[in-house]
Amino acid sequence: MAAHPWPAESNTQAVKLTSVDADFNTNNMSGAAWNPVTRTLWLANNYGRFYALIEDGAGSFKVATNAAGTKAKWSAGGDLESICQADYAQPIVYLMDENGWIREYDVSQYGVVAQNRSWDIRAQCPEINGSGPEGLTFVPDEWLRRQGFRRANGDLYTSTNGMGGLMFVGHQTGGYVHVFDLNRVNNGYGYVGRYMTGQNETAGLEFDRETGKLWIWHNTGVNYAEVTELNSYVSGAHRRFRQISEYAGPRSGNLEGFACASADNWCFVTDDDNLNGEAVVWYRHFQPSKAGKSDVFKKPKADRDQPSKVNID
Repeated sequence: MAAHPWPAESNTQAVKLTSVDADFNTNNMSGAAWNPVTRTLWLANNYGRFYALIEDGAGSFKVATNAAGTKAKWSAGGDLESICQADYAQPIVYLMDENGWIREYDVSQYGVVAQNRSWDIRAQCPEINGSGPEGLTFVPDEWLRRQGFRRANGDLYTSTNGMGGLMFVGHQTGGYVHVFDLNRVNNGYGYVGRYMTGQNETAGLEFDRETGKLWIWHNTGVNYAEVTELNSYVSGAHRRFRQISEYAGPRSGNLEGFACASADNWCFVTDDDNLNGEAVVWYRHFQPSKAGKSDVFKKPKADRDQPSKVNID
């Protein structure tokens, strides 16, 4: 289906958060994620740093600090392209290293890098000639069941390795979303499969647990924000996520990170090149179509493995 116009104010009318920290002006901001429980904006850049931002009480954001005044900034190293959390209440984050690793960090101590474990996914998601895995988001089992998520062979599937959900990884090559069932005990994982998307490049992922939408950010052309369900159908040799809609980005350029705060009608977009000082931009009037909220996902399971026959956007 044709892409709809960007569903928020223009980038020139949105709020630039680049000045919140000096790092944002000098480093490539590549990943973003929103925690609606703690109201924290997590950011990552591909110089190996990540950050936690909170509201400052004056209509903007600031880097969080602890009682000692230490800022919520970590220098972990690697080519960090995306960030997410599995349990919103725990001080644990997951980073996508484009070299082909998912890394888990304890962030209970600000500024102290404490890597708990990592998963080597290079067998399924290698970096080749500078193009590798860039998107990362966690999808809880509750939503996987509700929407009839299926593994590559068509069987219904939820996690079996103890995390209570699956990790979705977006790859620049082909735009595929690869799905992993991570094991936090032995650093192993089960590979669930790869899924086609609406574009041939994927730079960011965000699963919105408020609405059940999977947002897939494509850093190609004018940039595209694709919205899909978690159920899928056979398309050639692969399965394809069922698309709800797709939106053109706010502008062209190297926009790589996307975070959605649907309860507030906000979203955040990061620019890896910091064009015009827009390394981190806050859109406060983000109102995509209301189609695709939870009532859309209550269709009978028997219908979920067939392509939709109508445009529900």
